[in-house]
Amino acid sequence: MLLAEPVNPILATMSSSFGRTLPVMVLCCVTRIVANGDFVAIGSSDPLAQGPPVFKQEPEPNYYVMKNKPVTITCKATPAIQITFKCAGADVSAKQQTNLKLVDQVTAIKTLQSSIKVSREEVEEYYGSDGYLCQCFAWNTVPGFSAPKSMESRKGLVEVAYLKKRFQREPMSMNVEIESSAELQCLPPDGKPLPQVFWLKDGIQINTKEMNFIISSEGSLLISQARLKDTGNYTCGATNPASRRLSESAVLTVYVNGGWSTWSSWTDCSAKCGKGKQRRTRTCTNPAPLNGGNICSGEAVQQSPCTAICPVDGLWAPWSSWSTCSPDCIHHRRRSCDNPKPTNGGDYCNGNDLDTTNCTGGMCREKRQIAPRKPVSKKPGKDIESNLYNSYVEKSHEASRAEDDENIPVYISVCVAVAVLIIAIVIIVIVMRRKRTQNRGPFSDGHRPDANISSLGDDEKKISKNGDMLSVQPDLTQTVVTVQHANSGDSPNNNHVNTMEKPPAYSVPDNNLQHRHSATLGKSSKTLLVEPTINHNVNNSMEKLTIKDKSNLSVPSMGSGRPMSQCESLQDSRQSMISMQLPSTIDAEAVTWSTFTSNGGRLLLPESGVSLMVPEGAIKKGTVEEIYMAICRDDKDRPRLHDRQTVLSPVILVGPQSVVLKKPVILSFQHCASMRQGGWILSVYNSGTPADEPPQWQRLVTLGHETINTPLYMQLDADHCHLVTDSLNRYALIGESVGGGRAVKILRLAAFAPAITPSLDYSIRVYVVEDTQDALEGVLQVERRLGGRLLDKPKQIPFQDGGNNLCLTIEELSPGWRSKLAANYQEIPFRHIWSGNQNNLHCSFSLELIDRSQYKISCKIQVYQKAILSNRQVLQIVSNLKEKIPSCPTPSGTLKGRSSTVTTNSSGTSSGFSSMVTLDPSAQVFRLPPHIKGQLCMLLDPPNSRGNDWRMLARTLSVDRYINFFATKPSPTEHILDLWEARHREETAITDLMNVLRVMGRMDAAAVLEKDMGAWL
Repeated sequence: MLLAEPVNPILATMSSSFGRTLPVMVLCCVTRIVANGDFVAIGSSDPLAQGPPVFKQEPEPNYYVMKNKPVTITCKATPAIQITFKCAGADVSAKQQTNLKLVDQVTAIKTLQSSIKVSREEVEEYYGSDGYLCQCFAWNTVPGFSAPKSMESRKGLVEVAYLKKRFQREPMSMNVEIESSAELQCLPPDGKPLPQVFWLKDGIQINTKEMNFIISSEGSLLISQARLKDTGNYTCGATNPASRRLSESAVLTVYVNGGWSTWSSWTDCSAKCGKGKQRRTRTCTNPAPLNGGNICSGEAVQQSPCTAICPVDGLWAPWSSWSTCSPDCIHHRRRSCDNPKPTNGGDYCNGNDLDTTNCTGGMCREKRQIAPRKPVSKKPGKDIESNLYNSYVEKSHEASRAEDDENIPVYISVCVAVAVLIIAIVIIVIVMRRKRTQNRGPFSDGHRPDANISSLGDDEKKISKNGDMLSVQPDLTQTVVTVQHANSGDSPNNNHVNTMEKPPAYSVPDNNLQHRHSATLGKSSKTLLVEPTINHNVNNSMEKLTIKDKSNLSVPSMGSGRPMSQCESLQDSRQSMISMQLPSTIDAEAVTWSTFTSNGGRLLLPESGVSLMVPEGAIKKGTVEEIYMAICRDDKDRPRLHDRQTVLSPVILVGPQSVVLKKPVILSFQHCASMRQGGWILSVYNSGTPADEPPQWQRLVTLGHETINTPLYMQLDADHCHLVTDSLNRYALIGESVGGGRAVKILRLAAFAPAITPSLDYSIRVYVVEDTQDALEGVLQVERRLGGRLLDKPKQIPFQDGGNNLCLTIEELSPGWRSKLAANYQEIPFRHIWSGNQNNLHCSFSLELIDRSQYKISCKIQVYQKAILSNRQVLQIVSNLKEKIPSCPTPSGTLKGRSSTVTTNSSGTSSGFSSMVTLDPSAQVFRLPPHIKGQLCMLLDPPNSRGNDWRMLARTLSVDRYINFFATKPSPTEHILDLWEARHREETAITDLMNVLRVMGRMDAAAVLEKDMGAWL
């Protein structure tokens, strides 16, 4: 504890009166004062109070004095007998000083404190060029010296605080669409010290802790997602110790564009018979336009021609000929109502369908006549006349019976002859089948061991054969391996190897390279990455096909009976796919497409690390389907999440939805969840809305909660996710922490600055995005358009759930530069990073050049998560402004060495291929040929008592997390191998699979690989 005592005023008076002779006299006075006991001097005969003084408190670097409030400058030193001040080059009178002696009761160390006050008038009266500087001097006795020695402190600059009235940039009123981002610009007035910026909405200060608002380092207000309640008057404010200023208010209007409701049902046809019209309507109420939003474009009423079917009345056909004359002397004739028949509710024919008359002209005796039959009217609403055909008279019946008795023997003879003929034919067929069976060997036709297994390509044959072999039901009880949580050290599948993109394990030359294009080429330039089905590999050297003449391009026929011309493939394919089915928000550099047949193939976006594997047999035989894959980088395409959820992957669009798949495809992409720490609940979300409509996201499956009806299988590796699905939609991986857990996702930091040398200001943009290849590619594309350049290698940083913000500080700034607006420290709210809906999240540091002779700039940007010391990263910035450094690389520059790419020459908005195609020399879509895969399925599909069937294959390949998915398929082995093809793209994939089969004890399956593919391994 320190006790303060006032210093004896005699010492102060003597110091000002005697000037240079002060040290000797002070020593004498101090000695006398000690003898009197009034003042214990620091630096007298006490050895603890002797020695050079040390400052405990020095003047601050900057002081700001206001009109009615002088500043106080304080210095502390120990051991010391006196402290003096010098301001603006002149000594300060001792009368202006306030001195205190502080004594620590524990250590008995004595400290001398001295203070002065500087008013605004003193500062304004000084006109020196170096400013009003104040400095302290501490004096004390030093053994071996007769006079006291002094120690000087650092200098403190005293300035007059002010804040100008006029803002350098005031906010402007603006209209912004709902759920889109907005920026209200503001640059505060000049002032000393630099003012701090705040914002008011309708007169109430905005809380920047709310996730929807960010104040940039320049002072602008950023609204990440505009809501209707954000409409209002916004005022920019600036404050410092001198004053507080407010700008003119700006009106922010959040508008809603109108949207059409669904169409009503069609009305009835206006005509009851023949041609007419029918109509349907819709209203602009989904949503209704608000705050000046656009009304719906298009028609509110649609009309369509229609045809009402007219009723057709029946007409009689001509009478038949008269029958023979009966014993009753009568004969009859008939007619039918089918010329035409009554249809669509038409009237039945009027009159009788039977006519009888006497055939002897009245010569016969009168008999009982046949009552004529009147047909039943089929016209609804009319009376049905039911005059049926009456019986003949008894004599007529007797005559007819006698005539039938005479014909009975003839009928019996004909029936017996027919029966004998049928029996003879059946016996002959049975005998011939038995002879053919006896002549057939045990391995005839498709059952020979050397038969070509490729004939099993038909789905019906494969299902039939597998059905014959599956005599034992598979054991489905050994299934689920759940996601490991906080204490887990490995990923759910214990697979931490990146096996996404690697060349195959063997290579075979192919001289038919020019016949391998499964996609068409366009004149317009565009990045398009296609890996078509290739039956053989190409040479080890890269081959570039430069298309200069139509005759050099061979495009296979698409089932139309004639080859497709280059022009047709250019226009029809590109325009039908890109302009009609892809939404306008899709980036032209993040889409690829190709045509597929039953042979399958693979789509690839190397810059984004995304691929789509279409296995053989997924497309129906004899059909050609065009499939596209795109990355949705627009903020509106991201799922709307609650506070605990976070996006872990790119948003991927695969289509069109109308493609009917006979077996699942495999979509592979990167994720940024840290699986070593665990603690994740991972779900796949999808949107089945059409590609040109806003997505409606819904949870499709949660890892570890699959059921037998789950339409998708998710394979999660250390940094990749593979979705096995039979529908083409939008997909995204969403994660959240388990109850009470703190999951960790990996972020990537990237710093950029303008490539053009600035005049006075220099802005450094620091991006914080998910650690996926696509997220970084999106940032590169944005900076490429802005003309920015990368300042340091992008670095990873873990980010933990829990609500702690991400802090960024700029440190060790090189001389000649200073941070504008004193914004050396910034924070990005936790919610913006974890559950925000904004891509390319970033903050800016604005630096100001104060020494124009400096042309180099260097600093460190420290990035860390608040309260978590381990989550820290440093970006080292070193830049020479006079050195010409190119901006971010162009797309063609970034694609060098990539497989199955189509290079581009510009980044135009039109889609299509360029004229230069580069194929990877070792690129082959499928490692296993169809006949090899068919033999493996025949060997591994049937269950056996040892258990080394497809179930053990799934466990060994770490795809047995939910084994019921494969158990419900006609051939489990086929689907397991399809997933293996998508996961393992390394060169040693075939060799590793062969070793897996040997470890399983299936030497027969391993022999199949070794026999047919051993020469290439």
